[in-house]
Amino acid sequence: MKYFSKIKEHIIRLNKKGLSTAQIASAVALGNLIGFIPILGTHTIAAIGLAYIFRLNPLIVFLGTQISNPISYPFQIFISAEIGNLILKGRFLEIEFSREINYLNHYIFPIIVGSLVLGIIVSGLSYTLVKYFLNKRRGLR
Repeated sequence: MKYFSKIKEHIIRLNKKGLSTAQIASAVALGNLIGFIPILGTHTIAAIGLAYIFRLNPLIVFLGTQISNPISYPFQIFISAEIGNLILKGRFLEIEFSREINYLNHYIFPIIVGSLVLGIIVSGLSYTLVKYFLNKRRGLR
């Protein structure tokens, strides 16, 4: 919990330095979306590049990508695969160990689709929650 409290303190400090609540919430949401996309090893590069494209604070976007960490990543991949398979094939994933299996269709596509859907949902929730709590802290709501 110490890790999350430090991130929270840093975001509150940035809020006091003149960034609007919408800018901070958008940066966290973008970081969360990038964190859910299975592009291992390039989250930081993607976060910094998209932060500059959308004119958001790169540090906050990078902090948002930390939703994907070594502890949570296996669960994210599993849940993404299940959601993707449910969307693509209408059923949950069947784990098979065979040499004749097409890994691209059986595992990779469901993980990509599921991670995009899960990333959009989580980033929407994070945008709403961060903006609500920052507005509440400022006394705007």
